[in-house]
Amino acid sequence: MKKLFIGIQGKAVCLNKATGDILWSSKLKSSSSVTNVYYEDNQVFAYSGGHLFCLNADTGDIVWENGLSGYGFGACIIASENQSSAAAISNQVASQQAAASSTIVATSSSGSSSSN
Repeated sequence: MKKLFIGIQGKAVCLNKATGDILWSSKLKSSSSVTNVYYEDNQVFAYSGGHLFCLNADTGDIVWENGLSGYGFGACIIASENQSSAAAISNQVASQQAAASSTIVATSSSGSSSSN
């Protein structure tokens, strides 16, 4: 069964991707309206209200929690050495598009010369 993980209102939630049924919901120690989630190696990492949580992807049980003392409560982008976060992927795509655009402009410029 394929799963979909979402973060909302201080909760990490796992749904059956085919049916949309909720498989589990874990209340995190935060009431933050924004909860970032990231999945890797059968673990769900969730950031909410300045705390980072690791949950078992099958059960939703909290494996560990880190209060990230001294780091504040801002937005959090989660990435690992095996996968990139959405922001990193977005930056990579933007760089590739910029490179492709400059190649097209260079090709157009070189093709516009005329000889008499």
